Amino acid sequence: MAYQLYRNTTLGNSLQESLDELIQSQQITPQLALQVLLQFDKAINSALAQRVRNRVNFRILAPILQNEW
Repeated sequence: MAYQLYRNTTLGNSLQESLDELIQSQQITPQLALQVLLQFDKAINSALAQRVRNRVNFRILAPILQNEW
């Protein structure tokens, strides 16, 4: 799932670590932790889609690359 891309950020990693601790201490179930992560995925993607204005475009110059290989 493409949404999971942001789980590897500092915020995503911290969330996963906190959820793991809560599971280990039996304060939440693994199913609830998964629901939290899925909601995080949706929320972060929605926020970035609405708030980020910059876009990056890559253009490949094939003839130049062919000469360098």
